[in-house]
Amino acid sequence: MANRNLFKLEMLILKTLESGDYYGYQLVQDIRERSGGQIEIVEGTLYPIMYKLEDAGYVTGTKKLVKKRQERVYYHLEKAGKKHLESLISDYRALTCGIEAILKDNPPNDS
Repeated sequence: MANRNLFKLEMLILKTLESGDYYGYQLVQDIRERSGGQIEIVEGTLYPIMYKLEDAGYVTGTKKLVKKRQERVYYHLEKAGKKHLESLISDYRALTCGIEAILKDNPPNDS
């Protein structure tokens, strides 16, 4: 089940980056806000996913100086990331349809 959750978080992160470049804290806040507070991502979960996405070439990170000594890494969605996002959304929708079909099904009671 943990892999499914990472798959969903990866999808949500890439979807958020589709609208522009974000640094980590912004991503967490935007996803929380857009989900109505239903999805909370902690830094300990976010950054391993970001590193994985970066290693795969789906996103790139650029360090920017924001104060005299403070740097932020802004993440950018690459073309490969857009394709991967499309695949994740397709897989998610297929899974959701399958779940809905099962939930709607009323098998006969064999008691």
